Amino acid sequence: MRTSPQAFGKWLILFFLILIPTPAWANTLTIVDVETPANLSPAEEAKVSVYFDLRQGENQTAITGINTENCQVLLDGKAPEVVHAEMRDFTDGDRGVGVLFVFPIAKNYSEESFAIRTTLTTLIQMMNRPIDMVNAIAYDVTGTTLGWTKASEGSLVRQIHELQTTDVLEPNLFSTFSPAISVLDNLQNVSQKYLVFISDAEGALVGERDRATPIIAAFNDQLKKSNIKPVIIGYSPDGAAALSNVDLLKRIATSTGGVYYQAESLASFQQIIQSSVYNYIFKKYIYDATLNMDGGNYLDPGKYSLQLVVKTSNSEDKAAVKITWPQLKKNRTWLWVTLLTILLAGVGVGVFIAIRRGTNDDEEYVDEGPQEVVCSTCGKTIPTQLYGFKGEFCLSGGLPDCPYYQMPDRGKVTITKGVMADTTFFIKKEITTIGCRPENDIYLADASVSRKHAAIKADDGMRYEVRDFGSSNGLYVNNEKVERKFLKDGDLLRFGAIETIFKLK
Repeated sequence: MRTSPQAFGKWLILFFLILIPTPAWANTLTIVDVETPANLSPAEEAKVSVYFDLRQGENQTAITGINTENCQVLLDGKAPEVVHAEMRDFTDGDRGVGVLFVFPIAKNYSEESFAIRTTLTTLIQMMNRPIDMVNAIAYDVTGTTLGWTKASEGSLVRQIHELQTTDVLEPNLFSTFSPAISVLDNLQNVSQKYLVFISDAEGALVGERDRATPIIAAFNDQLKKSNIKPVIIGYSPDGAAALSNVDLLKRIATSTGGVYYQAESLASFQQIIQSSVYNYIFKKYIYDATLNMDGGNYLDPGKYSLQLVVKTSNSEDKAAVKITWPQLKKNRTWLWVTLLTILLAGVGVGVFIAIRRGTNDDEEYVDEGPQEVVCSTCGKTIPTQLYGFKGEFCLSGGLPDCPYYQMPDRGKVTITKGVMADTTFFIKKEITTIGCRPENDIYLADASVSRKHAAIKADDGMRYEVRDFGSSNGLYVNNEKVERKFLKDGDLLRFGAIETIFKLK
């Protein structure tokens, strides 16, 4: 039986497709950062921490189950002896990330149907490390930068919620390219920078493909030059038919080592943001290895190649970076022993002189015991928590026997429980700040209260409004958690664990 040339060619192509894995199956190993010891002692052991990322496929799904047995470190091609090894999650390390969110606020992106802002703020609230920085650009015909802030502080969440949808119908996606590169370039002290882009690719300029192509090409060059990882999300709750130009969005991700996701419903968008995007940024590893650098493994100070090899059940992946090896720390034990001896001798002489002077002192010393600090207006003992606080307060609960009772009608906040109970703080300013630091107008010295926890604003109509400042433990009015609320006489306010009552005279 003879085989035609056409049939033979088809079988040959099929054979190669079976043997050669497609790029979608390939693993990508990336070394994010390497922490080497600041100096080395003569003990000849050095701890190296390798922050790395191992992903698979076009969507760059994180490969799980990596342990110390999977990893090996090579220094200039040599494998030093590993004395001890440990694997940690990336979020346990001290390398922060910077994430810039770019999303539209034009009229056709109403929050009711798209829910972009609500979904993004949920992701930001999941980023609770104080070392991670977040920012956002909301765009219609121009891009407005909201400013960098720590993700754990919560201020960006409030800013995003306060944004209003504009009347623009054709948002200009490309107006955000320049400010996005600028603010990410200026961000310091983070190990990685991410750009999370949300669009349906139907904006004013995106549809003009001849104009879009060179703009996107230039933008891709800037992303690679600045080492910015793009996370591009083509999103419309109206289905795939509303995403006709997403190939332009994909071009940004595929050309720069980023990732592209497509959401054709609100549910899939929420899943992508809160799971896929979060894991893409944070699902990484830290390999801690204590190395024996004695003998043939010894390295002089200088630049060396560090290679990480990660073996899994179906592949062996490698990545390498240049590291700086520190200088061997000199043994100065003799110097510290000498200094300690001199210090102890000096202390001994000082103690001897003090004892002699005490013996010769004819005046008998009388211990008067601890001294109490009292309020100059009430005469009551001040709790130690209020030592050093310069603001106006009263310990009589603001009752008529307090000298402040005769002041003009204003609100006041009285602590109701704990060692500072009955301490009353008076609201005598337009904006009265509340927090656990003495510089606040209302000083609540408790670990559950944030540095700047909240504020009470008084207006000309003698209305009082309390506002949360993005505190860690929240603001509660009458046991209801609130962001802001107008107060009435007798309202119960809780800042962290401190319970108070708001009163009007």
